This record gives sequence, structure tokens and C-alpha cells, in this order.
Amino acid sequence: MSITIENAEIEALLADLTETTRRTAPDLLLDVLRRERARVEADRERDRAEAVASGRLLHERTYASPLVDPRPINEILAYDENGLPV
Repeated sequence: MSITIENAEIEALLADLTETTRRTAPDLLLDVLRRERARVEADRERDRAEAVASGRLLHERTYASPLVDPRPINEILAYDENGLPV
């Protein structure tokens, strides 16, 4: 598979890096892509961990709050055992 890149800045950066590092363009591009994929995966993992922590915190806060109305839900909504209004 070949890739055509028509971007002067990319071409200039790639030429500079190949000259500076004495590595081939495919090797440099492969390294950059692997690093970017690792960074994206790390970001995903961090986001997942933050979401789980946030959910746990919400759960803990919800169950730690005092019960405002101890009546059963049927009494609060005022329906009888047949689902009719009381």
C-alpha cells in the first residue's frame, strides 16, 4: 500500500527528521503512528477510569444522603394495589 501526502509542511518535517535521525521515512511514520495510537489508548483508558470513578462517587453520594420520605412508593404516588388512584 502506498500513501500520497501532498502537504508541504509534512514533507518538510519528514525530510528534516529523516536527515536528522538518519532513519527512513516509513520507519519514522510507523514510529509516530504507534506513539499516537498508544497515546489515544491511554487517553481512552483514563477517560474510562474517570467515568467509573465518577459513577462510584455518584452512587456513594446518592446512598449516603438521608431518606427524605420513608413511605413506600405506592403511598407517595397514591395508587392502590390495583394501580388505581386512592
